Amino acid sequence: MRQLMVCILLLAAFAFAKGEGACTVDSIAWKGEHTAFDEAQMKGALGQPCDAWKAAAAKLTRYYEDQGFIAAHVRGELRERNVLGIEIQRGAGYVWAPPENLDSSGTKREVFAKLSGIEAGEAVSLTDLERSERRLSRIGYYNRTAPTRLFRDPARNRIVPVFSMRKANVSEAEGVLTYSSEDNVWEGKLDVNLYNIAGTARDLQLEGFTGENTRHLSGSYKEPWILGTAWNVVVRGNFDEETLDAPADGMNGGTADAGDIADVADTSGATQETVERVIVGEAGITRDIGFDFSIGVFFGISEDDKHTSFEMSYVSLDRFVLPRSGWRMDASATWKMARPDSLDNYLAAKANVMAYYPLYGNFIARFAGMAGGIFPSGATLRRTDLFALGGPGDFKGMQYRMLRSRAYGLSEFALLWQDGYDLSIEAFYQPGLYRRLAPGHGWAREQGYGIGFTQYRSNWSVNLYYALRNGCDYLDGIIGFGVKTLF
Repeated sequence: MRQLMVCILLLAAFAFAKGEGACTVDSIAWKGEHTAFDEAQMKGALGQPCDAWKAAAAKLTRYYEDQGFIAAHVRGELRERNVLGIEIQRGAGYVWAPPENLDSSGTKREVFAKLSGIEAGEAVSLTDLERSERRLSRIGYYNRTAPTRLFRDPARNRIVPVFSMRKANVSEAEGVLTYSSEDNVWEGKLDVNLYNIAGTARDLQLEGFTGENTRHLSGSYKEPWILGTAWNVVVRGNFDEETLDAPADGMNGGTADAGDIADVADTSGATQETVERVIVGEAGITRDIGFDFSIGVFFGISEDDKHTSFEMSYVSLDRFVLPRSGWRMDASATWKMARPDSLDNYLAAKANVMAYYPLYGNFIARFAGMAGGIFPSGATLRRTDLFALGGPGDFKGMQYRMLRSRAYGLSEFALLWQDGYDLSIEAFYQPGLYRRLAPGHGWAREQGYGIGFTQYRSNWSVNLYYALRNGCDYLDGIIGFGVKTLF
């Protein structure tokens, strides 16, 4: 008898659970004003479990919050016979007022408003507000000291976004010294970057490098929002000098095709030291599109060509220093023309992508990839027309700018451990390949791997890395030591 009662109770519980799980929305009854769009958004709740409508309602509420109705609310009630009653209360519509900042940003009021990306008069969007917060944190000019607050204009339907952004010491001077034990070569690099000069969003960047056989100097200046428009004017230039040993009769003053060096080498093996110098100046315009995209068009000239470049980038990193999540993508295409009769016009295209993913606790994964190519592949070029590869920006296991190639590609995986904004330790691996120059041919495979360390202390940081490449002894790698100061 007892066993029979237990079986009956179990069957009853099973039937009750099954009945509860079978509850689905059979129809929707609307109350009050609504649109066909509202019906289409909530239609997905039909035939779904009785609680599934809440997800659709939250999505519809977010839609109206991004259209200026920040007090929008979707109410639902499950009635008899599984009928879902829905009522939408949108409330009044609001537009943005000019953004304000409560903290000492060190930036002019109108400049801060433009940097936020929020346009006065546009419909209020809570999604855009979140994007604006990420953008202000990402550009590095500010440190957030408190959550953003919204205030309503008592006289008009305007919402004032009030940020709490304090000026950050983001301008930097950094010196890096590297040593290759395999080749016994010392190299040095110095960067000076001035950001948000005098609170005007003007930027000036300078970079200088010197090594055993190469020297490089580049600079860039940005003048924002020229003539009150959304466009920035950018002026930049670079100087490159490279010393190389070439066949005594093969380089013809340093302008012969780098891909045909083997065809003109003399049989005696005699070489002469040749110095190639290139000075390039460029001017262009750039602008931001939304909160994450930017585009730019540049026109440049050197002593023997003219060129046009188109560039675009997408950045969604969470912060400027030691990012933990987000993406960065950059791409450019440059058409070089008006060349001497001995050289061909050509197109150089390159792109790179980098992504950060938090794993667990302080552990982060970084994935990266980059590629570049010159078209047509058989174009007659100078050596300095080719991609300069090597160093922290691409093949970390090589010396800085030690390799020239028509085409290349590489990927990277790195595992990082970060302690807030102060400490980062990483181990990286880079498989890649590049196109050999004559007398070689075909593709050469390259692998780099190593470790890196960065430590911040107030306005100073120290970084150290050790990188190896395939075929290299563990003690014959490249060690780099850098010191950076922020101001």
